[in-house]
Amino acid sequence: MRQIFLVAFALFYSLNVSAQRDTLPATGKKRLDFAKTYFELGANLLPSFTGKRLSGNELISFKHPETLNTTLYWGGFHFWGHAEFYVSFPLKQFNLKSNDETDVEFTHYTVTGARFLPWAYQEKKLRPYVGIGWSALDFKQVVKPDEDQPKLEKNFTWTADAGILYGYKNFTGRLGVNYYPDNTWNYPISKTEFQKIKTPNFSLQLGLLYAMDLTKDNGDSTINERWNSYPEVSNLGINASSFGDFFAAIGPSVSFSLAESEYNNSEYPYLNKKQASGGYFDIALGYQLNKANMFTAVSFRNPKFEQQAYGTRQTIKKTSVALETAKFLTDYTGFAPFIGLNVAYDHIKYSEITDEGNKKLTFNKIEPGITIGWDIVPGKSEEFLILRTNLRWYPFSSFKVDGKKFNLNQLEYNLIQLVFYPERLLRSKKNIFK
Repeated sequence: MRQIFLVAFALFYSLNVSAQRDTLPATGKKRLDFAKTYFELGANLLPSFTGKRLSGNELISFKHPETLNTTLYWGGFHFWGHAEFYVSFPLKQFNLKSNDETDVEFTHYTVTGARFLPWAYQEKKLRPYVGIGWSALDFKQVVKPDEDQPKLEKNFTWTADAGILYGYKNFTGRLGVNYYPDNTWNYPISKTEFQKIKTPNFSLQLGLLYAMDLTKDNGDSTINERWNSYPEVSNLGINASSFGDFFAAIGPSVSFSLAESEYNNSEYPYLNKKQASGGYFDIALGYQLNKANMFTAVSFRNPKFEQQAYGTRQTIKKTSVALETAKFLTDYTGFAPFIGLNVAYDHIKYSEITDEGNKKLTFNKIEPGITIGWDIVPGKSEEFLILRTNLRWYPFSSFKVDGKKFNLNQLEYNLIQLVFYPERLLRSKKNIFK
């Protein structure tokens, strides 16, 4: 569900943004050539590995089959072809051999990945790359007929990759290898018994990407010339034509707990010690002070954390409204990072369903937090539609169940938020920027 949610938003955005010039990075280091967007359809081949299960009281080792995992990548070439930044959305897994008794699910999400190209990307040339990524891994053994085994998650693990690219016009082929250094799982084969299982520490990757330029406004060359004339490093609000602008924003988000739960460690050790939410929308209304390089906003989010295994289902529903203020630090060729503070009002509903009974609890909390992120703004304060990435950290987020602490220590990751400035749109229609 998480990957479907994010893929749908990515495709929606791409189909609704005007892409007048579909070319890969040019040789001149101009502001509007700094980055090019791409979509990539890829497949990762994961080797077979050994699983473990109980049959009666006997421990049995068995072979999980090779799998082919299809993936959609959304990213871009940056720094004039010397770097890639991307995220990935798993699509479908194909097991290359069938098994009537067991099955396996292994999912790799790249939350944020970066690759370095020693030689800048050029059409009709082989280009090697190396990279690292902040990844989330899911692993589940399915033992039939119950199929009630836990899905374990590693939401903060580093992966590495390397490979080569070859491009022709807007298309580029990829051949690479992914490396998973953290491949050992302490897997609960029952409520009380755990076994070390090692998933493969590498996979082979094939991909085909299509790149496009979403920054140039070729309907008016004077706009491109003006945007290219901005200094490489400057304040975001330089030459702003207005004091400030209202904005509305929406984008997909995922939340992660950064700390282990004392309650789960004690009562349900076979559940994940740290949790990730499903996908949800971050919806915001705010005002940007253009000349002061700041913005303030009210944001609504409703993450849901849910997991189940061996007859236990645990659900946390959070409805949160945050007031935040952030300051833009600089603008480097259209990349504008910011940092700020926020305070959130959280309404939390906790429920658990077990064979022994059920629990339902409600909490209301005020949580201070830190906001960091960045805008992609090649046109500075002239653009009425921009992309924003937000991360919010709530280090004190927690509640208690039966006197034991359920520590969320929550990090919200708003992958891509579409930010709309209606007043800027009106000014562009009236040619005020010119």
